[in-house]
Amino acid sequence: YVEMVATAPSAQRRGYASALLEHFVPLLGEYELAALCPATENLYARLGWRFWRGPLSVRQDGGVVATPDERVMILPRSQTPSLDLDLPLSVEWRRGDVW
Repeated sequence: YVEMVATAPSAQRRGYASALLEHFVPLLGEYELAALCPATENLYARLGWRFWRGPLSVRQDGGVVATPDERVMILPRSQTPSLDLDLPLSVEWRRGDVW
C-alpha cells in the first residue's frame, strides 16, 4: 500500500510527488490494477489515474457494506482487462482506511 503521499508546502509544485508516483508504478509488478482514495485529484489524473464511477463497497463478515462517501481512482495498466467503470467495485475489509 501507498498511503498519504504528501509534500511539504515549501516544496510543492516541483514535481516530487509526481516523480514518486511514477517510480511506484513499476513496483506494481503483475498486478492488473492499482486503486487509491485521493485527497487531491489533479496529481493523480495527470498521471493517468481515472475515477471509478460505479458504487463502492467493502466486503466483511460474509456481507457487503456500501461506502458511498468514498471516491476511488484506478490506474489501468497494460495487463488490465477491459473495465466498465460504472459497475460496482468492492474491496476486502482491512484495518485503517478501507480504501
